[in-house]
Amino acid sequence: MDPDGQRDLPVVDQQRLLHHLGVADPMAWEQQCRSSGLFETTLDLWPASASPDWLWCLGLPLLTEAARDQTQRHLIGLSALPGCGKTTLGHWLERAAQQLGLPLQVVSIDDFYFDAERLDQAMRGNPWGVPRALPGSHDLPLLCQTLSRWKRGEHVDLPQFDKSLRQGRGDRCGWRSCSAQILVLEGWFVGCQPLLPGESIEHGCEHLSPPIRPDELASREAVQEVLGTYRPIWALLDRLWQIKAQDIRSPQIWKQQQEDQMLREQGVALDNKSLLGFIRMILTAIPPQSFDRIDADVRVDVDPERRLRQLRIRRQSQDSSSSASRTG
Repeated sequence: MDPDGQRDLPVVDQQRLLHHLGVADPMAWEQQCRSSGLFETTLDLWPASASPDWLWCLGLPLLTEAARDQTQRHLIGLSALPGCGKTTLGHWLERAAQQLGLPLQVVSIDDFYFDAERLDQAMRGNPWGVPRALPGSHDLPLLCQTLSRWKRGEHVDLPQFDKSLRQGRGDRCGWRSCSAQILVLEGWFVGCQPLLPGESIEHGCEHLSPPIRPDELASREAVQEVLGTYRPIWALLDRLWQIKAQDIRSPQIWKQQQEDQMLREQGVALDNKSLLGFIRMILTAIPPQSFDRIDADVRVDVDPERRLRQLRIRRQSQDSSSSASRTG
């Protein structure tokens, strides 16, 4: 990544975000970031072609958000569809925070998948044949208990999940210690809520090709009920940031690229049938309006090329000229 490369988000968007985060002097903030040494030691984590907006309008502002108050523990949610770049962002946040002495850790909701036997049982019979990722594949009692204990100031251990195990179906692979003051919880449907009463489960199927099948529609309805069981987790979040796909079909590109990378680096990935099923699940399991309605404090829209295009801050009466005015 070139930190001085072409940016797509206007400077006014970044300034508005920094104002939201309590930064009084954006120029002084940028100079402090440049003199921190982060660029020399962390930019290798980003792809060379990555837009610098990921650094200036996501990575560095998220660190600023995390550093605002270290006297209390804060849980920050990071919601984004699979393959868009949130895992890379998470790795960068952890390394950058370590260099700055900021007590921050990133954990994926996917680390809280059930163990192999229970995971296979929970996923059995889904119409997409996916081995994980659906709402209902996570150990919610463990997740809620762990986060609640952590927020009370206790030392906790976080589970780890390796997606390359069991021929790409994945399994738990150990635990890691967590005593950080700031914890970032990332996942593809973090913050998603069930549809409102009376809303049609068939709404938002227009983008699908082939059209949604009856068994997919039935599973979509079942997922709605399961989403409600995640509400106690979302209630624990102190802040929520969302990287929202402008085109709901983008995961078709992103997930393929993600699996190709895992195959190169780890030698294992989902087979083509499983990959197509996973992509189809992402496109059909949760209606698009559920992602539109995530109550994010900060939302950044990303296009299929992973360029950041719009920025929205909750409770602002107007977005900048670069951002579409939206409610909900």
